[in-house]
Amino acid sequence: MKAEQHVDQLMREQLVELLRGGFAPNVILLREFHYDRAGVMLPGLHFSGWILLGHLHARLATLLQFMKNPTGDVDVWPDAHWPENHQPATDQEWNTAIDAFEQDQEEMIRLVQNPAVDLFQVHPNGKTLSWAAMTTLHHTGYHIGQLKTVGRQLGVW
Repeated sequence: MKAEQHVDQLMREQLVELLRGGFAPNVILLREFHYDRAGVMLPGLHFSGWILLGHLHARLATLLQFMKNPTGDVDVWPDAHWPENHQPATDQEWNTAIDAFEQDQEEMIRLVQNPAVDLFQVHPNGKTLSWAAMTTLHHTGYHIGQLKTVGRQLGVW
């Protein structure tokens, strides 16, 4: 294997690991978060677990859309979506939302894993697919950290 191919493969593997959450896998943490606590807003915070999940998924979906169609007219950093309602109506709604987040996360991972996808080509908006993947992992990690903190305060972990 050529050095360039090795570096490319290594970069893709590391991005995949971090997109999934590294040592604290995103989807596992979401599934561990109790549905009955997903709507609780702690004093001083403007979000619940449900709101965080909706926000995370909206940003992931936007960045995934850019990765699927990088030359399209995609605003990769639109105003942040924060769901209006602070709790899911049912445990099924909570689990369906986690499933949808996981499906989009895995779709992004498949793009990152595909060696035919050029992660470093600069697109008309000045961004690369690697930028979108790294932005996703950074944004998700930030808010998963908030979810973990809220969950600890609520006795989830």
